[in-house]
Amino acid sequence: MIQTAIETARGQLDYNTRRREGGVGSRLNELRSSQVLSSNEALIEAQRFNVRRSQEALGVLLAANGPVDVNGEPAFEIPQEVPEAEWLPNRPDVKVLIAEQQANERLVQDSRKDWWPTAAVTFGPQLLTPAGIFQPSRTWSLSMQLSQPIYEGGQRRGLRRQREAVFQASTFSLEQLQIEARSEVRLARAAIDAREKTLAASRQAAQTANEVLKITIIAFDAGSTTNIEVIDAQRSARDLDAIVVQAEDAVRQARLDLLVALGRFPR
Repeated sequence: MIQTAIETARGQLDYNTRRREGGVGSRLNELRSSQVLSSNEALIEAQRFNVRRSQEALGVLLAANGPVDVNGEPAFEIPQEVPEAEWLPNRPDVKVLIAEQQANERLVQDSRKDWWPTAAVTFGPQLLTPAGIFQPSRTWSLSMQLSQPIYEGGQRRGLRRQREAVFQASTFSLEQLQIEARSEVRLARAAIDAREKTLAASRQAAQTANEVLKITIIAFDAGSTTNIEVIDAQRSARDLDAIVVQAEDAVRQARLDLLVALGRFPR
C-alpha cells in the first residue's frame, strides 16, 4: 500500500524533475513531489518499526530467543449457526462454572451425612521380646467406636444453609455468564456482517480513488491539471488503501471474536 504510494511519488518526482530540466516544468512542482515522496518514506519507516515491534512481541509470547514472524494471514472461517446446546457448554469459562456449580450441589446433597454417627476403628499389634511368663510375645487389639453428638447448637443446620447459599450464588453466576455468552455470539455475528459491508465499500472507494489518480496523472501530463491535484489524488488513494487494510483487519478480528464467543478458539 505505502510502497505503491512511494513508487508513484518517486515516478512523479522524476517526471517533474525532467520537465524542469527541460524548461517545461517548474521548481515548485518538483518540490511538491519531493515533499510527498519524503512523507511516504517516513510513513513506511514507521510501519516497518511497528512490524519489528510486533515480531519481537510475538517472539516473547512464544518464548523464542528472537523475533518471530507469521506465515501468511490467519484464516478464521465463519462457523455455521449451531444449536445452543452444542456450543454453550463447550466454552472454557462456562465449563469452569458448571463444574463449580456441580461441586457445590454435591456439598449440599452430602449435608445429610453430617447427621450420621462417626465411626472409628483402631488396631494395635504388639511384639514383646523376650516374652514374659504372664505376657505373650505377640498380641493385638481391635476396637471400634461410634460417636453421635446429642447437642450441637444448630451448627449442622447453619452449615447446610451456608452451602445452599454458595450453591445458589454459583447458579446465578452461571446463568449470568450464559446470558453474556449468548449476547457475545449475537454481537460477533452482527459485527462480521457490518464489517464485511464496510470492507466492500472501502475496496470500492479505493478502486475509484486509484482510477482518479491515474486519470489525474494523465491529465497533468497533458497539461490539463496542476501538480496540486495530483498530490491530492495520491494522498486520497493512499488513505483509502490504508482504510481497506484496516477494514480487512477488522473483519478478521470480528471472526476471531465469534470463534472465541463460541468456545472454538483457542483449541
